[in-house]
This record gives sequence, structure tokens and C-alpha cells, in this order.
Amino acid sequence: MSLGKVYSHSKISVYCVIIMIAFLVSFLSFASPADAAQGVVLSTSFPGTSATPGESITFPLKIKNNSSVKQFVELSVTSQPDKWHTTLKGNNRIIHQVLTEANGETFFELLVKIPEEALPGEYSINVAARNNNGYSLDNLTLKIKIADTEVSNDLLKANYAELQGPADATFNFKINLVNNGNNEQLYSLGAQVQDGWQVSFKPSFEDQQVASIAVKPGESKSLDVTVKPPVNVKAGEYTIPIQAVSPASRITEELKVIITGTYKLEFSTPTGKLSTDIVAGREKKVNMQVKNSGSAILNNITFSANTPVDWAVSFEPENIDALKPGETRQVTATISAADKAIVGDYLVSMTATTQVVRSIADMRVTVKTSTLWGIVGLLIIIAVLYVIYRAFQKYGRR
Repeated sequence: MSLGKVYSHSKISVYCVIIMIAFLVSFLSFASPADAAQGVVLSTSFPGTSATPGESITFPLKIKNNSSVKQFVELSVTSQPDKWHTTLKGNNRIIHQVLTEANGETFFELLVKIPEEALPGEYSINVAARNNNGYSLDNLTLKIKIADTEVSNDLLKANYAELQGPADATFNFKINLVNNGNNEQLYSLGAQVQDGWQVSFKPSFEDQQVASIAVKPGESKSLDVTVKPPVNVKAGEYTIPIQAVSPASRITEELKVIITGTYKLEFSTPTGKLSTDIVAGREKKVNMQVKNSGSAILNNITFSANTPVDWAVSFEPENIDALKPGETRQVTATISAADKAIVGDYLVSMTATTQVVRSIADMRVTVKTSTLWGIVGLLIIIAVLYVIYRAFQKYGRR
């Protein structure tokens, strides 16, 4: 073989190698987008959700880079319902591109504002991920369902929805408010009550009353609800509907207050004067009266007294079986002073008692000298004066 032929064959071989390299480079550049597409995954944990017209919702999204090199990913919303507004956000800023590290994850959000006029039905939103050359890496379709009726899984629940007490009591309920939606909601708090009733809300373990409260997705807030009945409310059962209203939902809970009536008892004299006098060793009858000034019946009223040593008090009648609201009954208290009680003021405390209420009448009793002893003393003085007079007449003449 001649040298020229060898040179010709070598030249052909070089050309073949160059052509093969060029073909391989072209193939690799064509295949790399496909490989990249297999390495990037766009996902969310909740691709389908329910909402109401006018609501704003947020989808938490994630890009997973399964390849061994970092990648720049272009993001965009490629389709959405007419008049709906969407925004891609990351780190609280509007974004259109993310950088994913090798075998890493990047998180961002899609904000969706649903128009007030949105009709019931299921709507789709498509989010696309592309590389710098515009080649599609992945697509994600999100579905939002607008129901015919208001959709809400939020919860407003009382620990004890029924409380009982007198009309002058304050009723304290414990309420849990749970946001089961995908977004933070601001709930306005209120109650539907008749005139005179007072209802207030405050977060548990706080002193400040509130009219609204913000609750994060999946969060539960504990509230103290205070209910005060109007003055002179009648005994009975009263339903207090309370509600928490957000742009996405309206949730209610019914509280029940059972008014048993107020228990008030007055024990005094008919004139209100709580003083009298007595002679040591004697008895004194004092007219007393007991009055039910509350709104509930008082049962089994008994009487007792706290007295000085060797004193005693008895009552007629000894007890009253029942006293209706506004009713007054007369009671006679017989006070017996000790035989050796000296002149002065003494305190006798008389008490009217029921199982739910009692009233005390503190009577000031003044012990005076007996009239008989006064007459005896006067006679002694007269006798002494007479003796002196007779002595003066007899011995004065001498």
C-alpha cells in the first residue's frame, strides 16, 4: 500500500471521528432537557380543595430536584378561570423563577383570589415549571370546587354548652374556635341576644375583651365567653346563639342559660328599727318580719340567735315552710335577759336561714333597772327623810 493511500485512509478516519463527535454532542444537547424533565417534580400535598366565592386561598407548592446538578426553574400559571387572580410567592415576594439545589427541595406558594361572582362548579389552575430554554420540566393541575352552599369545616364548640344559676350570676363558658381551612382567617365574634343581655369574648388566660380574632390554618383558639343576664330577669331557660364569621365561613354555637331566680332574704323589724330595752330577768317580745325580695321561692326558713351569756331567744313561728317572691311574714322574737344582767347595752344577733341564703338582724338591747326597785328606792329615801325630820323635831327643841 502506497503512502498516499495510507494518508487518504487516515484522513477519512479523522472525518468519521469528527462526524461522530458532532452527532454525539447534538444528541446530548437534545437529550438533556428530557433528562432534566425526569429530574424535576412539581407537587403539593393538597391539589384539590373546596372554597366559597370571594375567598382567598393559598396552595403550598414544592419543587423537588432529583438530579445531581442544581437547576434554574422558570415558574408560571399557564391557565386559570376567567376573572380569577393568581400570584406565585416565595419568601413573601412575587416570584417567577427558583433555584433548586442538587437533590434538594424548594418551597413556594400559589395565592388564589376567587371572585365574588364565581358560580358553583369545579375549576382548574395549571402551574408549569420550565428550564431556561423554555423546555417543560413538569406541570401541576390544581382543582378548586365551589359548592352550591357555603362550605366550612371550621368548628365553634363549647366545653359545656348549658349552665345554671340565679339571675344575678355571671355565666362563664369555655369555647374552642378551630380553623380547618388552608388559610389564616380573621373571625368576627358576636351573639344574638335580647335587650339587656351582655355577652363578651376574650382569649383564654387574657384580660382584654375582643370583637375579632385571627386563627391560622389548623389552629385552635380557646375563648372565654361571659354572659350576664339583665336585671330582674325571670326564671327560665334562655338560648344564646354565638357566631364566628370570616370571609370563608360562618359558624355558630348555641349556649343555654338556665335561670333559677335570685335568692334574697330580708329579716328586720317592720319599721327597720333594731333596738329595744329590757329589764334583767324579764322577757321582751319584739315584732320581726321576714321578706322574700328575690325572684325565686325560698323553702324551709329557720330562725336562730346569738346571745350574751344566760340570755335566750325564741321565735314564733319556729320556721316557715315556703315564702314566695315578694311575700312577707310576721315573726315574734321573745328575748329573755339574764337575771344578773347589769344595766347597759347588749347585742342580740338574730338570723333567718335557708339552704341558699340567710339574713342577720343585729338587735341592740338596753338593760334597765326594774320599776319596782325604783319604787322601793324612792320609799327608802322618803323613809330616811321622815326619820331625819322626826329626829330634828324631837331633839331640835332641846
